[in-house]
Amino acid sequence: MKRPRIAGIAAPFALAALVAALAGGGCATDTRGREVALEYYNLGNEYLDLGRLDAAARAYESALRLDPSLAQADYNLAIAYVRLGRASEAVGILERLAADDPRSVTVLLAAAWALHEAGRDADALVRYDAAAALAPENQEALYNGGLLLWEAGRLREAADRFVRLLTIVPDDPDALYNLASLELALDDPVAAADHLGRYVERAPADADGLLLLAGAWERQRQFSRALEAYETIVAVNPAAARAWFGRARLLLTVVEDPERGLADLRRALEAGFADKEAAAALVANESLLSRAEVEKALSDRGLLATPAPVPAGP
Repeated sequence: MKRPRIAGIAAPFALAALVAALAGGGCATDTRGREVALEYYNLGNEYLDLGRLDAAARAYESALRLDPSLAQADYNLAIAYVRLGRASEAVGILERLAADDPRSVTVLLAAAWALHEAGRDADALVRYDAAAALAPENQEALYNGGLLLWEAGRLREAADRFVRLLTIVPDDPDALYNLASLELALDDPVAAADHLGRYVERAPADADGLLLLAGAWERQRQFSRALEAYETIVAVNPAAARAWFGRARLLLTVVEDPERGLADLRRALEAGFADKEAAAALVANESLLSRAEVEKALSDRGLLATPAPVPAGP
């Protein structure tokens, strides 16, 4: 099963604007102390915006020593910590902020992200679900919750998250792609082809999307449409090994054109095709033409298991 295409979990990155007014309350003992805390806070924002994470963290820490009530400095310090690989420290800060304001969707999303980065995906999912309950149309909560469910193998629940997301943003390409991938894994190629068709309309040059669409059509026995998709891919990218192999498979098992099929198989292998499972499935197909040539080509590339030699008799 192909994994989600969007790498990682999106950070809820929220930099506050420069502040002219003083932050009230807290432990700062005088106006000058609060002024200096805000100067450090704004300096941290500038460093964070520039990607100077160590400097940003030091500035926020200085601000909080002077005024521990400066919640925005706490929040942005947590963001800096996650980006520095100190996610466990960030979790402590964000969980405290969430306890102070349990209805803050922004804090819940940041806590979920930090928990994910700390390797606590089950807890991260709880925070995403809490954010989605407070803000049912929050796209980040639905999308990232769907990814975590997918990674946990909870495919039906993951698909439901992307279905909900598409009711909010019907043409979102990433949601379309991921939902279609899940539907293929759930053995629903008809629904997958529908979503992939919409995806390909928005990303016609995306070879991954066309490959998935070709696979969905093959599973529905719409072989001519699958061939067309493979041909579109190799026309754009002659090094697309999986597309050459897919076309070879159809030519050798369905279309009954072994000459072209063998030529496409060789092109796939020359382009680096190395999927042993797909090679074994091709050889196992009872409709395979030119079996000896196919087996030799695949064996020469080490894609078929070599039978154990038979011991010589006495």
